[in-house]
Amino acid sequence: MAKKNINYYKNKFFIICILYPINKDRLTKVYKRFISSNIEELRNMDKNGKMFYNNGKFKELKGSCLTSDMKRKFINYFCKNNLFKLFYIYCDNNRVESNFYQNTSRAFNYLMKLSIEHFTKSDFIPKSDNYLFIDERNIRTGAISALPEYLNTELVTGNSIQNSFFVQYCQSENTKLIQLADVFSNIYYCNLISKDCYKDEIENMIKEGYIKCQFKFPL
Repeated sequence: MAKKNINYYKNKFFIICILYPINKDRLTKVYKRFISSNIEELRNMDKNGKMFYNNGKFKELKGSCLTSDMKRKFINYFCKNNLFKLFYIYCDNNRVESNFYQNTSRAFNYLMKLSIEHFTKSDFIPKSDNYLFIDERNIRTGAISALPEYLNTELVTGNSIQNSFFVQYCQSENTKLIQLADVFSNIYYCNLISKDCYKDEIENMIKEGYIKCQFKFPL
């Protein structure tokens, strides 16, 4: 499940978080318990109507809507029982060429290719069949087919890094694990721009094996 924190040149960093589930069913149950046990707090945080529908029904979890205390509660709640691994793709916008984001879909695809190649070669993810689920709202119309074709050409046909690679675009409100990736992406991004505000939590996630790799670009 991949979620990107979009900023390009408006901010210093461009962050993509990939959440790799180890036990999808149990992780989904933990998600449901987290929402139900914090529903009123989440409702009070939803100032712009992003997490709840107009009728008051819960819609989706959004990292940008959560307070710092809720983000810490989120980390402590989910980082138990080793149900997932996190992979971060970290682009330093101050170091990329001026034309890098001229085509944003192409830039995103290139970052995904480089990072997946690194994760596979480093044995962080298996070489066997992999499925990548991406929030479709982050993809420009007309670019839907570009990423799977590109990844399979570069990683499967070209370098034989992967045996096969499947990409599916989803609505985040219908995909709980994409929502989790969104929150972890936001936490990582906020830590970068807010002087290590989640430094202890992130260091602990690395120590406990939840954050498996941080791929930085440019290399």
